This record gives sequence, structure tokens and C-alpha cells, in this order.
Amino acid sequence: MGPDSKQILVIDDSALNRKYLEILLTNSGFRVHLAANGEEGLRKIETLHPDLVIMDVVMPNINGWEACRRIRAAIVNDSIPIVVITSKNTPQDMLQAFEVGANEFISKPIDESEMLAAVDRLLQRGEGSSVAQKA
Repeated sequence: MGPDSKQILVIDDSALNRKYLEILLTNSGFRVHLAANGEEGLRKIETLHPDLVIMDVVMPNINGWEACRRIRAAIVNDSIPIVVITSKNTPQDMLQAFEVGANEFISKPIDESEMLAAVDRLLQRGEGSSVAQKA
């Protein structure tokens, strides 16, 4: 299965961050969907069933921690890999990310190679097709 068959949902209230991740991931061969807040993101997860979610923590309405908890509480979505991105990068924030069910924690500003490596790991794409190596 090629990377173009993998769907990634980016949930971030910053239009600039959404656009940056959309370009980065689309150029790496993924189908990217966008949501501007946690509430919209949770709705899109139910309809799209993405292969991976990349989510900001600090958002209006439903923040990233609560959205992550809700994803993990839903039986149908509980195994979707989640990458949490945030400018809050204390050890306590990292611990909280994993406690609510995130698989990866990436601090802002987002490092392109770190993001692609995390996506690659979580989607378990091996055999020389590493996105991180292509970057």
C-alpha cells in the first residue's frame, strides 16, 4: 500500500500550521484532510476514519487533550495513531500527552524531518519507503 492511500487528518486552529502540514504531507504522498478545531476534528474522524491524526493541543472549544481522550474512548477509533503538536513542551506536557493516549509528542516550531519520521513510524511503512529519508 503506497503512501498516497494513507489519509491524515490535521487538527489545528492555526491556518498557517494547517497549511504548512498540508503541504508537507501532500508533498510526501499522503491524502490530507483539515479541521480548524477539536470539535470539527472529532466529527471528521467519524466520517473519514483517517489512518493518522496530527493534533494541536491549544485550541478553542475542545482542546487537544480532551479530543485525544474522546478518540481513545470510542471503540471504533481507539487505535488511530495520534501525533500531538504543541508549543507547551515541558516534561509534564509530554507526560500528559501520553496519559491521554497520544502516540507521539512534537514541540513547535515543527521540525519537518521529525514530523515525517513520526508519521513514518506510526504508519509502519518500511522496506525502504521511508518518508523521512526522502525529505
